[in-house]
Parts: sequence; structure tokens; C-alpha cells
Amino acid sequence: MKKSIVVSLALSAVFLVPSLGLAGQSDWRERQRERAEFRREMRETTRDRMHARAEIMRERMRVRTEIRRSARDLHRTFHEQYRHEMRDALRDAMRDMRQSLRDAFRDRR
Repeated sequence: MKKSIVVSLALSAVFLVPSLGLAGQSDWRERQRERAEFRREMRETTRDRMHARAEIMRERMRVRTEIRRSARDLHRTFHEQYRHEMRDALRDAMRDMRQSLRDAFRDRR
């Protein structure tokens, strides 16, 4: 009886151990495939995020240069207009002052 139990255990070990080992390998390969797929998905999401970030940076730089250009144009327009208005106001003031000085000296004589 002891011999038959030992022999049956040995035979079962001979047949079951390789099948358990193969089952473990298939499970290991499945986990390896899942990890590889996960890494691939992470690379894709990282690449997508980097592309999105680069697109946002390009858009930000475009808006920044557009705002700068419009501010420069506005400043130039305002400066030119202000300069002409100041020049015209000074000419009018000088003309009025000369006229009033002429009138004052004419009345004095």
C-alpha cells in the first residue's frame, strides 16, 4: 500500500509538474504581454500629451506675437496722432501769442 501511494504520487508528479510549469509560463507570458501593452499605451499617451503641449506653446507664441504687433501698431498710430495734435496745438498757441503780443505793442504806441 505504501508503495502504491508513493508510485501514484510519483506518477502524478511526473505528469502534473510540467503542466503546472507550462501553465505558469503561459500566465507569465500573458503578464509580459499586458505589461508591454501598458507600456505602449503609456508611450502613446505621453506622445499625445507632448504634441498637445507643443501645440499649446505654438498657439501661445502666435497669440503673443499678434498682441505685440497690434500693441506696436496702436502705439505708433497713437504716437503719430498725438505728435501731430501737439504740434498743431503749439502752432496755434504760438500764433495766438504772437498776435496778442503784436496787438499789445501796437496799442502801446
